[in-house]
Amino acid sequence: MLNRFKQLFIKEFLELFRDPRMRVLTFVFPVIQILIMAQAFVLELHNVNIVLVDYDKSTLSREIVAEFTSSGHFKISNYADRLEEAEKLLAAEKERAIIYIPAGFASKALRSAGSEISLITDGTGSNDSGLIQGYASSIYADFLRKKNGGPPSVIEPVAWFNPNLESRYYYIPGLIAIQMIVISFLLASIAIVKEKEIGTIEQLMVTPITVTEFILGKTLPYMAIGYIAATIMLIAAFGFYGIGVKGSWILLYFCVGIFLAGNLGGALIISVISTTQQQALLTSFFFMLPCVMLSGLLFPIRNMPMPIQYLTMINPLRWFFQILNGIIGKGSGIGELMMPIIAQIGIAVAFISIAIVKFHKATD
Repeated sequence: MLNRFKQLFIKEFLELFRDPRMRVLTFVFPVIQILIMAQAFVLELHNVNIVLVDYDKSTLSREIVAEFTSSGHFKISNYADRLEEAEKLLAAEKERAIIYIPAGFASKALRSAGSEISLITDGTGSNDSGLIQGYASSIYADFLRKKNGGPPSVIEPVAWFNPNLESRYYYIPGLIAIQMIVISFLLASIAIVKEKEIGTIEQLMVTPITVTEFILGKTLPYMAIGYIAATIMLIAAFGFYGIGVKGSWILLYFCVGIFLAGNLGGALIISVISTTQQQALLTSFFFMLPCVMLSGLLFPIRNMPMPIQYLTMINPLRWFFQILNGIIGKGSGIGELMMPIIAQIGIAVAFISIAIVKFHKATD
């Protein structure tokens, strides 16, 4: 019995590593992921882009701004003459917060008259907003303590779109996006390789069907499944958590389609280059983990090293998470979301085109 078990163990072990691609998936990909994602796991916030609205324009207001920028946590990347201009920049996600210094700030602060400045953040990113407010309050309190013993001047924190910084408004859209990428990748990644394993791929290729028709025929059913799953998850989010869509439903479903197309294109590439369903599923898992970690859901993309930030630009989850936050949390329209929508379309076209080309080569 022990000998039979030994022989079976050796056979399975050798079978597992006989394929060079399986060896790469098992030993090389995990190392690459560790090297890349360890740099992305940055919980602190550095060089947060701030737009400054300074109605006081005093020496003290300039000193407090210098204190913010010298801390390393904040960077004044824009100036606005009116609060309305700054609010537009925040709504379009070009800035992450607004520092508003009212007229008469310096005289009130030095008289300990309870002067305050306002810090306006984007509440759809509840974790980041909380950290930004905490950093700002600490810097401001230390500055005033050094100046005149710490008067009761405070920072008035204001969080747009999510005043109470409730995490559900941030994480639930993210979880919906993650579930969609899991469903589409796992289902579609075995679509073509399954035909290879059961031997029906040759039969399909001798029919009048074209390669493009074949790829689309393999993609559209999974897209329909993705739409159904997305609808169910949105209904669950409304029913259990009271989260509504502030923006356009038509734009939301249009973007869902683009996101699914990109995911399915990537999954079909995996399916084309894989030789077994096991290999396809394993490869899908290795790609889904970086997609989630480098999406901006768990770790701010702006804090990552520049090479990693550029890498996230080919991650469909990064753009879709931004779109979901904009439409669901802020009511953003196509004008504010033009950049992520164009990026999603580019990724979808590129992935599906690569899948078609790869399939052409595989069947020639």
